[in-house]
Amino acid sequence: MLRRTRFSIGDMVNLLGIKQAYSQRLLAARVGNFWMDSRKLQPGDVFIALESDRNDGHAYVESALEAGAQIALVKKSKLSRYHRRMHRRLLPVTEPLKAVHKVAAAYRKKLNIPLIGITGSNGKTTTRNFAARVLKTHMPLGETWSNWNNHIGVPLSLLRFTGAERAGIIEMGANHPGEIHQLTMTTRPDIAVLTNIGYAHVGLFGSLKKTADAKLEITDGLRKDGRLLINGDDPRLASPARQYRFATHSFGFGKKCTLRAVDYRVIDNSSLSFTVDDFTYRMNLVGRHFVYCALPALYLGRHFGMSEGAIAHALLSLQPVALRGTIEQTSDVTFIVDCYNANPSSMRSALELLCDIAPESKRAAIVGDMLELGGYAGKLHFALGKQLANAHCKPIIAVGNYARRIAEGALNAGASAGSVIAVESADEAAKQAHQTVSAGKTVLLKGSRGLQLENVFRLFQQLDITND
Repeated sequence: MLRRTRFSIGDMVNLLGIKQAYSQRLLAARVGNFWMDSRKLQPGDVFIALESDRNDGHAYVESALEAGAQIALVKKSKLSRYHRRMHRRLLPVTEPLKAVHKVAAAYRKKLNIPLIGITGSNGKTTTRNFAARVLKTHMPLGETWSNWNNHIGVPLSLLRFTGAERAGIIEMGANHPGEIHQLTMTTRPDIAVLTNIGYAHVGLFGSLKKTADAKLEITDGLRKDGRLLINGDDPRLASPARQYRFATHSFGFGKKCTLRAVDYRVIDNSSLSFTVDDFTYRMNLVGRHFVYCALPALYLGRHFGMSEGAIAHALLSLQPVALRGTIEQTSDVTFIVDCYNANPSSMRSALELLCDIAPESKRAAIVGDMLELGGYAGKLHFALGKQLANAHCKPIIAVGNYARRIAEGALNAGASAGSVIAVESADEAAKQAHQTVSAGKTVLLKGSRGLQLENVFRLFQQLDITND
C-alpha cells in the first residue's frame, strides 16, 4: 500500500545525507513497505540488507531488486561487491538498521498523531490487541504489524502506517537493557502503558530491578506533556513511577488505582464481568489477567472520547489471541490452551484462571519449561510445582529440562507420587495425558513456545474424531 503522506525516496536520501546521484523519477517515487526478506517484497517496496549471526541480507540485494524493490539499504563498506549499474538503486549507509530507525523517527514526526507505546513483562500483545480493537471501532488506527515488537519490527511497523490514521499503538518488547530506550526514542509516544514487571527474560536482564529499569526506559522518549499508565497493583512499577514528572494514572484492582476494577465475576465458565466507576463491563473470555489487559483499553477509549456504551460493546467482542488463554473443549475434557510463552507471572495468572473455572477435584495441569530465567530457573520451577500441588491439580505432568524440578516441588508440597509425572517432550506428555486425565477434568496447558504443548490438545481432538 502506497502512503498518503508525501514521503518519498528523495526524502530518505536527504534525511540520510546520501550524496550519490539518482534519477529524478526514483527520487520522486513514494516509499512502499520495508522488508528484510526479499521473498516478501512487492513492487515499490524497500529492501533492507541486515546482517545476523546466521545470515547476511547483502547476499539477497540483487534478487530483491529483481523482485521489484525500488531501492535497497546497504552498508557502505559492502557497496563495492555490487556492479556499478546497481548503484543507482542502492542507498549506502553506515548501518542499515540505524538508518531505518532514523527514517522511522522522521516519519513518525511527519505523521503527527497521538501514539501509544506498550511494554511490560507479560500481557503486552493481548493488551495491545484489546486496545487496538476498541479504538478501531472509533477511529482509523495504526498498530504493530503482526508480532513485530523488537528493535527491527517496531520501526518497520511504524513505517507501515499509511498517513490516514488518527492515532497509533505500538508494542515494544525487549530482553536486554537499552532496547526499549531505542524504541521509545524512535516512536516518541504520547501515552506509555506498562503492563507489569515479572520474571520474563530475567536471566537476560539480570534481576527484577534491572527488568523494571529496562521497561521504564519507555519514559525516555515520552513527550513532555505525555501520560504514563501503569499497573497500580505492581509495586515494582507503582513505586518508581512516583519520581516521574509525567501525569501518571494507574489501573488494577487495588484501592489506590485511579482506574479500579471491582466486583470481578466469572459467568458460566465462559465470560467475565467487572465494574469500573459504577459501569459494568462484560467480556466473552475468562481470567483475571484479561481484566488487566482490558483496563488500558478502557482508559484509552475514554481518553479518545468514546462513550462507556461504545467501550463496553467493543470489549464484549474481544477474543483472546491464539494460544494465549483460549478455553477449548473436547468431548469430555476442557483445556486452557496457553502455550505461546511462560514465566512465573503468566503461570500464576493461568493457574488462577484454572481455579476460577474448575473445582478442586476437576483440576489437572500439563506445564512446561519457563525459559530465560537464568540462575533463578531451578528455584522458580520448584516453586511452580508447589503452586500446582497447592491448587490440587491431579495429575501434574511436567515437560522439559526442568520437569524434574517441577515434580520435586509438587511432591514437596504434598502431591502423591502417582499423580506427578516428569517427561521430556510434548509427545510424551500427550501419551501420559491420554492415560491419566479422566473425563470431566479441566487441564491447564501452559509452557514456553519451544515445547509446542498445543500438540497435547491436538491429540485429544484426534481421539474425538477417531471415536466419532
